[in-house]
Amino acid sequence: MKENPNIPIVGKSYSYFDDGKIKMCRRMSVCITEIIHFDKIDPATLELWSEDIADCHWLYAKETDFFIKAELKISQDKTENIFFVRTINNGWFSIGLWGGRLDIDGTLNSSIEN
Repeated sequence: MKENPNIPIVGKSYSYFDDGKIKMCRRMSVCITEIIHFDKIDPATLELWSEDIADCHWLYAKETDFFIKAELKISQDKTENIFFVRTINNGWFSIGLWGGRLDIDGTLNSSIEN
């Protein structure tokens, strides 16, 4: 896959902000494990995405090209598998219980460190 600045890189870690709140206390780390084309996603994840875009039409885009699978580091010894999808402003937000914003370019992280 050709590298795209708005698509994360498999194997790379990024900042994740729980519930989309850009604060140090909401920042965790995610490692991208897989980039899955829309037409290759499993039925359960597709159903979860469909429910979330219906409930949060102000956040999620009506279409997504990819599902970005990642491991969210909850604690030193616990991780959760999550999926990010496109937002209405072409960003990435995860679906399901661990909804949060992905910071691909580091700008969100920089905004709280300065």
